[in-house]
Amino acid sequence: MSRSQSRNAWAFLAFPLAIIALFVALPSLAGIVLSFFEWSGGGSPRFIGMENYRALASSGPFAPALRNTLVFALVTVPITTGGAFLIAAALNAEWFRGRTTLRTVLFIPTIVSIVAIGFIWRWVLDPSPAGLLNHALEWFGLERSALPDWLGHGPWGLVTIMGVSIWRGLGFAVVLYLAALGGVPRSMYDAAAVDGATSWQTLWHITWPGVRPMTFFLLITGMIGALQVFDIVLVMIGTSATGWTDVLNLYLYREFTLNRLGYSSAIGVIILLLTIIITAIQWRSLGGAEAGA
Repeated sequence: MSRSQSRNAWAFLAFPLAIIALFVALPSLAGIVLSFFEWSGGGSPRFIGMENYRALASSGPFAPALRNTLVFALVTVPITTGGAFLIAAALNAEWFRGRTTLRTVLFIPTIVSIVAIGFIWRWVLDPSPAGLLNHALEWFGLERSALPDWLGHGPWGLVTIMGVSIWRGLGFAVVLYLAALGGVPRSMYDAAAVDGATSWQTLWHITWPGVRPMTFFLLITGMIGALQVFDIVLVMIGTSATGWTDVLNLYLYREFTLNRLGYSSAIGVIILLLTIIITAIQWRSLGGAEAGA
């Protein structure tokens, strides 16, 4: 690359790099530093070292919030990615009719506001007589006492949140997989047909390896987003989420509203470390497989 080309490249990169530094790198660094201080937003911060992390480790809400965040990420991301691949493979088949309409229907939840989605599902799953789902189940003869509390603090609350998140993210992943499927050479399918490969053999040995880069992208970005889950829980469950419905970002939000800025920054650092560690593990395993493909 010549010197002029190098200058042009850096000129194009300067603005995005400045945005990342200003709105990502500097706030992250400030949050890490603040996690070692006690500060309520007024006066001078007081340095307390690792006390925020010690208090966090011994706090009651931290362990359930950490567990729920990890369960949410480890369940929703593989199901969304795997389900999207199967749906995209079916939509890409020559025998499938109406793929454009179905693709649009699947993609609609992705472009709808998460707040609107949360309020709609909260109405559908409301345990009161006004709830659409429980009302329909009662119409089929089920007793209200036997119906689960979909938005409660038990395991069903977490299952509900995961289900809505999977439903919302499925369409986006399907569209990306459909784009990736267009890059798989048609000649490979023709060769498989000549060799007498079944549909499942073709799917596993040709289609799945052919979209491996897209799978790698969806798993990495999906896991990063899942570890930061917040808005759907806030809208559907509220800030009082406990037990099976609390997550790390919601715990951080509650502490921030109490002006415990150093303590909430420590929670943010934990989320950052989790994201880096899990992303590095995925990059090492999936990226290594991709490099060897």
